[in-house]
Amino acid sequence: MPADSSQNFPFDASVLDQLACPACLGALRLDGARLVCVACGRGYPVVDGIPALIAERAEDPRH
Repeated sequence: MPADSSQNFPFDASVLDQLACPACLGALRLDGARLVCVACGRGYPVVDGIPALIAERAEDPRH
């Protein structure tokens, strides 16, 4: 059975306290379909329930 690429998996917020911003190690909060660092404000997308915590690809609030 082929995988359905249009299926959207929810992020499991129970693991949020185990994650940190890869850029500054600040705490993260869930904001819609992304995680936002409470310290530096960078945003990280959540794709198919998996947070893409890559500092170089983060949304920088200063730009």
